Amino acid sequence: MTLYDSKDTIVYMAQYDITTYTTEAGLTGSRNLHEATTFGSAGATFHPGTEMPTLSWSGLYDDGTSGSEVIVNALKGASSESVISYYPGTDAIGKLSMASGGAWIGEDPSVDASVGSLVAMSASINMGLVTRSKSTGTKSTVTASTSGTSIDDAASSASGGDWVYHVFAFTASGGNARWQVVLQHSANNSSWSDVSSVNVSAVGAAKNSFTGTLNRYVRQRVVLDASSGSITFAISYNRA
Repeated sequence: MTLYDSKDTIVYMAQYDITTYTTEAGLTGSRNLHEATTFGSAGATFHPGTEMPTLSWSGLYDDGTSGSEVIVNALKGASSESVISYYPGTDAIGKLSMASGGAWIGEDPSVDASVGSLVAMSASINMGLVTRSKSTGTKSTVTASTSGTSIDDAASSASGGDWVYHVFAFTASGGNARWQVVLQHSANNSSWSDVSSVNVSAVGAAKNSFTGTLNRYVRQRVVLDASSGSITFAISYNRA
């Protein structure tokens, strides 16, 4: 049995790490089941519909330039879907991330105050499709091209998958003034090739899909495509 302390839970919203403001997070959901029972049936039968997961988030209110009020309301006012990653317990390499590339906040966040308590904030986030992803490493800051520690998934798979990246901080000067964020795989834990890569020139987050074979071993890599710079990032992936 592996037990985790809730204080080590991680929540990323787009290009923001909102963990230090978070006091509670919970992912719940349901699935539309359309009844298909007919006369003569011995029991009810159903046809599965869409999933409707929701992330309930609560935390401390902070109206600073990168505080919780700004982070949550940036998602509320977004004109496109947001990327959210929820790591229950830890974001250590190989650990579970519940990741969504289709998150929306449809209602105004709640801000609550009571005597004797800190001002609190909460939001209900519609997550769209959530994938059970695997962390390729803890949130990291690097200043040079770097490969992560490999993950052994015991076997390859042939149906593609998805990967999510969050870039929280970014600098690059000279050259192409960018970084490449890369998901790599290997059949032997020695010879590596790219599964999917993205050129990054600013903070942000995205969920990307890939097709075909994903070999047994997987790792993250970032490549400095500039003379100098730094990047703070986190990556996760899943096999379809």
